[in-house]
Amino acid sequence: MSSPGFRVDPHTLSSSGLELSGVAGEFASALRAFQAELSGFGAPWGADEIGSLIGAAHDEVAQWAFECFEVAAEELEAAGFDVGAMATNYREIEDQIRGAFDAFGG
Repeated sequence: MSSPGFRVDPHTLSSSGLELSGVAGEFASALRAFQAELSGFGAPWGADEIGSLIGAAHDEVAQWAFECFEVAAEELEAAGFDVGAMATNYREIEDQIRGAFDAFGG
């Protein structure tokens, strides 16, 4: 029960929060699988001087990228929890308003 043009369904909002948290979990799992697969390749660039430079650059970039992706997964999960909390807040406030109107009219 929101103002015209802005309607909130707490049940749908809660479901969306759960879905978003689920997506975050799937993303984190896929990220770990990809990281394991990437590690399985070893050092295909070789052990010579150029290969060592390429390997060092690869390791730094990969580590940074995986850290960024892990933070993104954590933020997605947190957003899912926040959306769920928002649904709870809407539900509680609507119940309070309904109770106040019932008390006023009764």
